Amino acid sequence: MLIDVHCHVTPKAFPESPTQAARDKWPCMQCASNVEATLLIGEKPFRALDNRSWDVGRRTDDMDRDGVSMQVLSPMPELLSYWLDLDAAQVVCTHSNAQIAEMIAAAPSRFMGLGAVPLQDPEAAAEMLPQLRDDFGLDGVEIGSNIDGKMLGDACFDPFWRAAEDLGMAVFVHALHPVAVKPISASPLYTAFAGFPIDVAMAAASLMTSGTLTRFPGLRIGFSHGGGALGSILGRLDKGWHAANRYGVDDMMKPSEQAQRLYYDSNVYDPVYLRHLITEIAPGQVFAGTDYPYAIMQEGLPEFFASAGLDEGASASLYSGAAKRFLGC
Repeated sequence: MLIDVHCHVTPKAFPESPTQAARDKWPCMQCASNVEATLLIGEKPFRALDNRSWDVGRRTDDMDRDGVSMQVLSPMPELLSYWLDLDAAQVVCTHSNAQIAEMIAAAPSRFMGLGAVPLQDPEAAAEMLPQLRDDFGLDGVEIGSNIDGKMLGDACFDPFWRAAEDLGMAVFVHALHPVAVKPISASPLYTAFAGFPIDVAMAAASLMTSGTLTRFPGLRIGFSHGGGALGSILGRLDKGWHAANRYGVDDMMKPSEQAQRLYYDSNVYDPVYLRHLITEIAPGQVFAGTDYPYAIMQEGLPEFFASAGLDEGASASLYSGAAKRFLGC
């Protein structure tokens, strides 16, 4: 059984913007045909899409072709809508969650889901988490690597982390609007290929050094893009743990030990690094992830995994074991 945890959904249509103020940042689908469309944010084209983003039949055909037993659906990250006011963001989140729930209902043996909440208001996001589970049948939530520029370790997000821990819901952290590239007016290509893995590493480091993972030890948090650049800075973070008196948190574990309790997807494109991630950084904590259905998705997962030269136990964990533990199923 192969479970792909990093797969995105975009609804084929969106409701009208509820306010004039939200209109210039509101998602809208411009359909060229029944199978092709362009997502607009306001009036600006954001990404060309096809029916893999919303059509269950097309998606399951691809899964059968690629040997994928199950996908864990999550919204296109741009739909997380942290830059909208709360009421408008709730409309987008609810619409995205409903789309995912509808796809799961159409093929419950092939799909599970992670929803969206308006984390720009942590209290409102915490209150919405039970709805994801009870009303939409989702197993967790996707969040951005920063929340409109604020790092995930900020104490203001504690109500959300507390609710996710109490409810036992998985949290998948996806790269979004990297903070490090904003001051340099980086190109979209630089942002996607360099900024994304840096921001994911910054998110993980923020949670580690702030004591968030110490305060909420029961959280199940997974990171996209294999944790990004996190693996290359764990030694430096451990040095800081020693030099800065455990970052001021008495019972904090070393960051490299905290890293072994987090989850990561396999979307790193490099089999040598994938092996290092699985055998050295976080044994048993890496699940499959492709970034389906986008142009840079990892193709040929079984072949990619085989090229990493893993033993039978590590392969079994990568194919499904880690995903099941992450999702709590």
